[in-house]
Amino acid sequence: MQGICKLCNKEGTLKESHFIPKFIGKWIKKTSITGFLRENNDIHKRKQDIAKEYWLCGECEGLFSNWERQFANNIFHPFVDDNKSKASYENWMPKFCASISWRTLTYIRSKNPELKGSDEDYKLLDAAESHLAKYLLGENKYLEHYKQHVFPLEEIESTTQAGLPPNINRYFLRVMAMDIINNSENIYIYTKLPRFIILGVVKSSESQDMRSSQIREKSGKIKPRDYWWPEGFISYIVEKTEEISAKSKAITEKDGKKFEEFILKNPDKAANSKQFEAFIHDYEMFGDDVFR
Repeated sequence: MQGICKLCNKEGTLKESHFIPKFIGKWIKKTSITGFLRENNDIHKRKQDIAKEYWLCGECEGLFSNWERQFANNIFHPFVDDNKSKASYENWMPKFCASISWRTLTYIRSKNPELKGSDEDYKLLDAAESHLAKYLLGENKYLEHYKQHVFPLEEIESTTQAGLPPNINRYFLRVMAMDIINNSENIYIYTKLPRFIILGVVKSSESQDMRSSQIREKSGKIKPRDYWWPEGFISYIVEKTEEISAKSKAITEKDGKKFEEFILKNPDKAANSKQFEAFIHDYEMFGDDVFR
C-alpha cells in the first residue's frame, strides 16, 4: 500500500505495523488455553492477531524490528518463559521503549482526537510525539525530559494493599493495553505488556522519585528493586483491572460453554498454559472470589 509513513513522513510502500509488537501477540496466543486472542474492547470476538495498520515504510519498520528483537531475546522471553528477574540492556533499550511510547501516543490520539485535556496539554502531546519521532530517527540525540520508565511485574502472592481485584495477577502477567494518563500535574504514555509496564513521560512532577525505573540512555539493568509508582497509579491499574473483569463476565453463555468444552477435551494443554498459571496465582490469593 502506498502512503505517507507516520514516522519519517516520506511517501513510499507502507508495511502493516503492529502497535504492540507482533512477538508479544504470538506469545499470548501460544501460551493461552485456546490459542486465540480476545481484545478488551471487543471481548466477544476471537482474533488471530493483534491490532495493526499500514503505518510505516520498510526502513522505519526495520528500525523498530531491530529494537524489538533485542528486547524479545534479552528481556521479554527470559522473563516470561524462564522466570528470570534480572537483565542487562544497552542503547537499544531506550529506543525500543521510545518506539512503544510513540506508537501508543500516536495510536491513541488517532483513535481519540477529542482526548480530554487543556489546550496546553494538546501542545505538550504534540511536542512529545514530535520529539520521540525525531529521537527514533536519530535527529534528536537524547530523550531529554521525555524519559522512559519500565516496571517489571511479578505474580502477587500477598499484599497489604486493600481492594485489589481478584484478577490482578492475570492483569499483570497477561494483559496488553495502551493509554494516555493525565491529570493537572502529570501526563504519561502508558503501555501494558505481559509482565511489564512501559511509562513514557510527557510531563511529570515526580521524575526525581521515579529514578529507579528510568531507562538509561547507554546501558543499565532491570532487576528487583524499590520502584516508585506515580501518585494515583495504583488506583488507575485497579480501575483498568476491574474493567477487564466486568467485560469478561459479559462473554455469552455459548462462548463460555465452548471454552469449558475445549478445556475438557484438552486438559493437559489447559493445565500447562501460562493463562492457567496466572489464574492459579489469583486463585491462591483470592480463593473463590476469582469466580465472582
